[in-house]
Amino acid sequence: MAPVADIPARFVYEQQKKTFRARKIRAGFKLLFGHSPAPDEALIRQFGAAYMQADSIGDDVAEELFVQRKPAQGMALLNRGLQQGAASLVAPDGTPEAPQLYQLLYRAEQKPEWLDDARLELACKTIHRCGRHAMYALGDLALLGGYANSDIAKPLAFTGALNGNSSFDRVSETTSFWFDVTTPGGLALHGKGYNSAIRVRIMHALVRRRLLQHPDWNSAEWGLPINQGDALATNVAFSMLMILGCKMLGWRFSDEEIEAVLHLWRYSGYLMGDKDQLLPQTKAEGVDWLYMVAVSARINPDHDSLELADSYLQAFRDVAGSAFYRFFVYWLHRIYSGFFIPADIRKALKLPSTYGLKLLPALQAPVIFTLDTLSRRWLWLDRWLRRHGRAGQAYIVASRLQGREVDFQDKQTLTR
Repeated sequence: MAPVADIPARFVYEQQKKTFRARKIRAGFKLLFGHSPAPDEALIRQFGAAYMQADSIGDDVAEELFVQRKPAQGMALLNRGLQQGAASLVAPDGTPEAPQLYQLLYRAEQKPEWLDDARLELACKTIHRCGRHAMYALGDLALLGGYANSDIAKPLAFTGALNGNSSFDRVSETTSFWFDVTTPGGLALHGKGYNSAIRVRIMHALVRRRLLQHPDWNSAEWGLPINQGDALATNVAFSMLMILGCKMLGWRFSDEEIEAVLHLWRYSGYLMGDKDQLLPQTKAEGVDWLYMVAVSARINPDHDSLELADSYLQAFRDVAGSAFYRFFVYWLHRIYSGFFIPADIRKALKLPSTYGLKLLPALQAPVIFTLDTLSRRWLWLDRWLRRHGRAGQAYIVASRLQGREVDFQDKQTLTR
């Protein structure tokens, strides 16, 4: 492993890789994916070191736009650059008005050689076919289950981003970002997903700047705030954890479909300043990454974790609609989280009991498996599943946003 100073205490892969929990995870992935994970030692070292690395380009842009200028001026430049391209930032004398932003946008506008538009299209079709289940897997498994690791939740806890009244808004913004990225053509130049990825990148840089100045932030323990390690883990959650949750519900995925989803999120990571060269490209690499993320994370929920977990579920009581609808949505997510999240993590997070109802989602599996299998023979059924599935995803996004436009701006809040 790399020197201790290069890897924060939170990264516990070496300590955990021979435990019963690690063996259980490996066996589960072998059963679901047909591949027994065995991540490369060099990759493990790079992943651990990534927790002490940030997005230096994004940091420079955040300072240029919002520290050296008034926020309104910086936002005007960012909006112009996203809407009209990097060239719009160049003055008549050939000098960029904002050199750092120009460089970021210029690089983003250069498609990487490995980018395959056909794979992006297949990824969107694959995600749409899974409908609401894709979003349940991301929220009720990836997000909620992830709070058991208090380290990754620290930026959220410090900023209050998922506590109390802020919880529903922040989850809604993440949902909107996901929807933009998974829209066909969304990652095309100046598309909604493309613009959202860059806005989120700069917003993260602003939050990182503030947290690094906070006297209570402990980089030796948690790594840098909103670091490259967490960015890579989140990227893998958007791809592989979504696939894992959907497979648990009966959905099937070919290797080509899995690799298309990985490809889409790798390109999103490229736009967001992640170390995209480390991200998985094949199914086997995706399983290795999922295993590495799970085993390297401490299951150490603290008061912040418990509050975040409770806020996530309680936020569904605030959705628009009748009292019965709010009750239904709250219990829907309570049940799905009970189904997705392993018992030890549910216990650690003190999630409320489902009184046996957590078994209900499993009853869908035979129906979903049958529909998925038939859709690969009948094109009309495949088209129907994708159209119906995307409509369900769009309904969730619309019901959360209630007509509100998402700006992905730093809320400039601290709770401690």
